[in-house]
Amino acid sequence: MRISLNGSDWLYKDFLGEDWVWRHAEKPDTRDVRWWRTGTVPGSVHHDLWANGELPDPYFERNSLLAEWVPERTWVYKKTFRADLGWKGRRVRLRFEGIDYEARLFLNGVPIGAHRGMFTPAVFEVSDALLYGEDNLLAVVLERAPDAQPQVGRTSKVRTHKSRMTYWWDFCPRMIHLGIWDDVCLEVSGPVTVEDAFVRPQLSADRSAAAVSVTAKLDSTVRAVVEADVTLTLGGRVVARSTTKHAVAPGETPLNVCLDVAQPSLWWPNGYGAQPLYEAEVAVRILERRSGTESHPHPDAESSPPVSHARRTTFGIRSVELVRNETPDETALPYTFVVNGRKLYIKGWNWVPIDVMYGVERPAKLERLLTLAKRANVNMLRVWGGGLIEKEAFYELCDRMGILVWQEFIQSSSGIENKPSDDPAFIAMMVSEAERIIPRKRNHPSLALWCGGNELQTRDGRPLDDAEPALAALRDAVRRLDPDRHWLATSPTGRLFSNSLAHIEADPDGLHDVHGPWEHQGLTSQYTLYNQGTSLLHSEFGVEGMTNRKTLDATISADNQWPASKDNPVYFHRGSWWTNEPYVQSAFGGGIGDVGTLIRASQLLQAEGLRYAVESNRRRKYRNSGSLPWQFNEPYPNGYCTSALDYYAVPKPVYYAVAKAYAPVAVTASFAAQAWAERDVFEAELWAAHSGECALDGCALHAAVRDAAGKLVHEARHAFALAANAPERIGEFGFALDRIGTDIFFLDLTLTGPEGAVLADNRYLFSRTADLEPILQLPAGGLTVAGIARNGDRWNVTLRNDGEAAAVGVRLDDARRLGDCGYVYFDDNHFHLLPGESRTIVIDWDGVVPEEDRSIEASGFNAGPLRLP
Repeated sequence: MRISLNGSDWLYKDFLGEDWVWRHAEKPDTRDVRWWRTGTVPGSVHHDLWANGELPDPYFERNSLLAEWVPERTWVYKKTFRADLGWKGRRVRLRFEGIDYEARLFLNGVPIGAHRGMFTPAVFEVSDALLYGEDNLLAVVLERAPDAQPQVGRTSKVRTHKSRMTYWWDFCPRMIHLGIWDDVCLEVSGPVTVEDAFVRPQLSADRSAAAVSVTAKLDSTVRAVVEADVTLTLGGRVVARSTTKHAVAPGETPLNVCLDVAQPSLWWPNGYGAQPLYEAEVAVRILERRSGTESHPHPDAESSPPVSHARRTTFGIRSVELVRNETPDETALPYTFVVNGRKLYIKGWNWVPIDVMYGVERPAKLERLLTLAKRANVNMLRVWGGGLIEKEAFYELCDRMGILVWQEFIQSSSGIENKPSDDPAFIAMMVSEAERIIPRKRNHPSLALWCGGNELQTRDGRPLDDAEPALAALRDAVRRLDPDRHWLATSPTGRLFSNSLAHIEADPDGLHDVHGPWEHQGLTSQYTLYNQGTSLLHSEFGVEGMTNRKTLDATISADNQWPASKDNPVYFHRGSWWTNEPYVQSAFGGGIGDVGTLIRASQLLQAEGLRYAVESNRRRKYRNSGSLPWQFNEPYPNGYCTSALDYYAVPKPVYYAVAKAYAPVAVTASFAAQAWAERDVFEAELWAAHSGECALDGCALHAAVRDAAGKLVHEARHAFALAANAPERIGEFGFALDRIGTDIFFLDLTLTGPEGAVLADNRYLFSRTADLEPILQLPAGGLTVAGIARNGDRWNVTLRNDGEAAAVGVRLDDARRLGDCGYVYFDDNHFHLLPGESRTIVIDWDGVVPEEDRSIEASGFNAGPLRLP
């Protein structure tokens, strides 16, 4: 039985140093009664202060600077709870799932222990310390935050296993986190408990059967004979069961059982099949107690003894292998994932904590973010090594949604020097942490890979490998405790760090797993770089873009929104590394004079630049086996960021662009530039990509170029068969640019199957001039609502362009206030509508009530805004 001690009824107070000791603040009879505030657990100290009006909104402008004092103090959290009389004589343990970062703990004023480390639980036997039938006082003294390195510093100086991000990162201000950040509970049981149940399925070669090994530790406070029941179920149906007897003594007794499951239901990544989750239960009953030479059987031999303790865990049955890429370089590690015998291309993103105040529970936002990932065809998230070993809810949702997890230990580069410490005490601490973290996560079928950390490298920029002492020690812990999971020393790996033209030209086969760049390279250079790519895996890269307008309005006052550049101290504080206003201006002719247009321009560049990078990588599968752009979400509402979603989990256009590039069937083009000044001929290669297991015969590709007025300029048709699980170069396409009558033009690709059904389409926007300024000179489009069909929570909205020019960058947005309850999902967004053209968008409302509050706004560079209905 678990009794939660979570809630908003905790009291907290700050102290300087050990002033709390002098004041007996942790004791029930303390006279220190003033200025205690109400706090929430799980939570964050910063958030509690904000909720109590003692910090200004830390998400607004530069207010986070006013919170930098918080981690310098000691914080005492305490809670009164009643211990039930029925617990007396039973085993009671107090369990903290996560304390960030170091604490001393007291029960009824008596010390019960100390804890250090945010990713490992703190567990205390409290049976003899509780006052049964009375109130008890639990007090937690959070020490000041440890000193650590911000983003720019020296990795070898880091001596903690704590989130680095909040010490200051390019996408997160300095708000060093403290708090009881995960669940607190009492566990009430009999004297024998089940600990650390590890479920390890092994599929047969033909995947027709699985041998499921279940290992656990029986932890006892008595000598006894016990019966252990191990039961495997799927959807409530028992598929295997075992009952064994064991003699236990005080301490731990191992339990090992192997069960056979015939015709297992396999767990698949998103887009490849279903995600059935089995449940394993290990229950222990005491048959007889022993003291000395005497045995004391259960008093009623005819009845089953009560369960002393039971532990349940879900698991999935699947196999995950890594095989070699299609490269002549035999020194390269294997990066291609094979799941249940099926090779898959990694369509991923990098994941960062969902909030700078990550202790605060945000279940609706977490599910929203992972739902968006699933809807975008994502099959893997890389949990970045400057962030978190996430709470259980994250992995449970990934299990359910089929999203593989690449989990890094919390180590990261620091710019000046990027090697972890080789101090034996630090390495021993990291191994000790790993030995408690790995067993907590290893039953999740979504977990595919452990990694030593982010961008750990030598002074000359070469990625570290397992020869590095700290990484070798972590690798050994993974192999010992989770032998079926894969391991990478760091990300990237190989002999070269960065994806650059210089590296490609000097050593084309040396780009194994690479990072970068993170910025749009230019209207020509972006395409030059990705057209020449040779990487085997691209585990971090991106393009920067401004946040959405509603988020900007909510976090920066109107008076401080312009200029939207590094010369503005607010923008400098909120994502200065990514504030590329001069580049956006130059790409659009230098005449943007308002923040709304700058947002649209910046987001267009981000969407076009990143989707082309992802498409280019996919055109090289399985030389390249995956793309994981930086970054999916952001923990703080920046002005500019490389994220696909803003802080409020609202997608930017880049989200929809990459989602289309990740579609099961995609049709793409490779070309030299987005702006075609001083060129006479437009040239492109036409490609298709297919993730399915079966070839598609009888396919046809229609390629057409139209000008901004919708006039057809050139077209071509190709008939072909699309190979299974492979890219396909379909042909070349070209025409003379002087045939186009407008400065803006579009390349449309439509891929149809044998019955004429559209399998995939794509549209690229180009300029005949040196930049994208002609977009800003287009006449107003005639965007109208052609129809709305409602069916419960689903709307089908048809937009039409009745104007004489293309409506560019049309996007649909939730018209409600930012932060209102519930979310809206669009099956497509941010597109260009030619004159006379219509497009129907499927809209799903989730948790938005009452229904009359549902409203959508449509707008574009030269269209709208329209409010519908």
